[in-house]
This record gives sequence, structure tokens and C-alpha cells, in this order.
Amino acid sequence: MQTIAIFAMTLVVLANLPIAVARADETTDATDKSIEIGMFGPITGPLSAVAVYKDINDCGGINGRQLELVIEDDGCDANKGVAAAKKLISQDKVFLLHGASCSAVALAIRPEIKKQPFVPYVVLSAAHPSISSPPVLANLHHPTPTAKIMGERMADFALSEPGAKRVGIVRQSDEWVAGYGDAAIARLKEKGIEPVKVVTFERGGTEATQQVLAMREAKPDVVLAILDPAEFAIYIREVYKYGVKTTALGADVVSIDGVDKKISIPAEIHDVYAAYRLSAMITSLCLSRYAKTFKKYCPSESQDTLAFDGTSGAVAIVEVLKRLGAKNVSRQRFNAQMNQLTNFDTGVQSGRLSFSKDNNVGLKDMKLIAIVNNKPMLFSKYGEAEK
Repeated sequence: MQTIAIFAMTLVVLANLPIAVARADETTDATDKSIEIGMFGPITGPLSAVAVYKDINDCGGINGRQLELVIEDDGCDANKGVAAAKKLISQDKVFLLHGASCSAVALAIRPEIKKQPFVPYVVLSAAHPSISSPPVLANLHHPTPTAKIMGERMADFALSEPGAKRVGIVRQSDEWVAGYGDAAIARLKEKGIEPVKVVTFERGGTEATQQVLAMREAKPDVVLAILDPAEFAIYIREVYKYGVKTTALGADVVSIDGVDKKISIPAEIHDVYAAYRLSAMITSLCLSRYAKTFKKYCPSESQDTLAFDGTSGAVAIVEVLKRLGAKNVSRQRFNAQMNQLTNFDTGVQSGRLSFSKDNNVGLKDMKLIAIVNNKPMLFSKYGEAEK
């Protein structure tokens, strides 16, 4: 009976030692020779990040370790994304996850990430603000701009125009837009401004006459046109057609070059801006290193703004792995170090990354881009082009 009692007591003690079990799991696949990174996204989604990792390997790896990539195609489908994340964690036993270009996938796997508190998860490029909070998860890191940050930045930029007090909003009604639009309206209200008009232009619409005429009647100084690229181009074309004289700001999914090509009349995109994720133009010397790396490892892919999605997250991951050193490379230490990454310049994005244990969102700033005299230029404030 005494032996049974001792055995029972031992079981109780073991059952109350989750830290020991967790520590064994924390070092999963951080061997002396390699670190496995599980990636998921649409088949072409993670390419810029993949290029960064391959380049690191070709330059000798990190502290003597090679980065081994296990890539799953989630097809921007929430169910496939959850299946991919579960496989990478449980079957492939990767050290960390870097994935999700689509918000639906990132939101769907968030409960799984919460269940696995030691598995580091770095968002690839999905933007929905609910991915990162609430509540804050210590193992989830969002290094790319969220829709909340972009919506707030668009509102700030609108109000940086001298004398601008009247702001209109043209938006789609889907969940994608809600992150941008709700954040923009909230920021305007913080500044004591209510939108003079909010109208809806649904995805797939082929003409925006009603929306444009509503804005003409409301007489805003600035319009936040939170639309997909095709609808944004239609709206801007009809703004010009009906002679509506307002500044227009688009979300970061809009390529200003693409709008220019679709419209093909320079006067139509006068005073038209779009949120911009990068630190400089893709053709600039600042981004030449990453442009060359992308071209080297992904020669058949076109280089545009979206092509660099995921690059900054990969750069941050590499930096944190370097800071961990050669010994004791654990998941717990990775998460702690990522949450101490402050004022870090990835060399790619429009702002520096700063994380903390209470804030998963690393990027707090955005630039805007416009075409001035047939040349794309970046702006931090209205009328103040960067040199």
C-alpha cells in the first residue's frame, strides 16, 4: 500500500510539472545544424521571404545553422490554413511559423496559436487588426502593417492637408474594409471630426456615378476611397469625369502605377494618393539589395510592391535568431527576444519595428505615394515629398 501511495504521489508531482515538459518542446527542431521554419500562404505568397532565407543559407546560415523551409499552400482558404498550421506544428515539428498572406487564414489559425503558447508565429502579410489582438498573445508577432494602422495613417494624412476639415469616405461593405474604415473614422473622431459623407461602392461595381455625385454634393476636402484596385480606378475616373475637386486617398492594396495605367490620363490622378508599405521606391538604392535577392531566387516573378510582402518579417526573424547566439536556441527565448525588438529598421518597410509583451503589432507608421509630374513620389505629410 505504501508503494502505491508513493507512486500516486509521484504522479501528482509529475502532473504539476508542465514547465519541464514545455521546455523539452521549446527546442523542437532547433538542432546544432538547422532550424526549421514552417511557411504557409498562397503558392506564390511567401516568395520574398523565401528569397531572404535562401540568401542567408547561401551566405553560411545563422550561427552555424541552416534554415530549412517547410512550405504549405493554403490557397487563401481558412480551412486549408488551419490544416497547414496543425501539420507544420504537430507533424513537421517546425521551430516557428511564418505565414498567412490572407486575413481569413490568419484569423482562423489564431485559436491554434493560442493553444500552442511556445510556438512562435510571425504573420506574413495579412492585415486584419484582430489577428494580433485582443488579447495579446506572447508568441504571435505582427511585423507588417495592420488595417488599423493604415486606416489611422490615412486619416492623419488627410488632416495634414492645410485647411482640411471635411472628410468623406467611399468604402466597400465587406470585412476587409471594416478594419481600415472603422479605424479611420475612429481617428477622425479623436480629432473632433465626423465624416461629412460615407457611401458604399461594392466590389464588382462597374460605375461610381452615384457615389461621386454624393461626394460632389457633400463637398469634402479629402475622400478616403477604401476600395479594391479595380473599383478605386473606376471611382477616380468618374471623379475626373464629373469635375469633383478633392484629394483622394486609397488603401495600400492600390498600386498607384496600376491606377495610372488603367486610367491613362495624367490629369485624372492629380492629387491622388495610396498608402504605401515600403521604405522607398522598389527601384531605389535603398531596396536594391532585396530586389536583387528576390530576382536571384525568384527570377520568373514580377517585382512590385506586393512582391516584397513578407520580406520584413523574414528580416526580423533572421535578426532575432542571430541575437539568440549559437547555444540554447529555444522557442521561449525566441519569443522573448522578438518581444524585445525595438526600433528595428528592416530596411524594407515604411517604419521601424517595435514589439513588446503587451503589443504584438510591430509597425506603427505608413507612407503614402502619389504620381507627381509623371514620377512616383513618397510623402509622410501632405505636400511634403521625400527626396
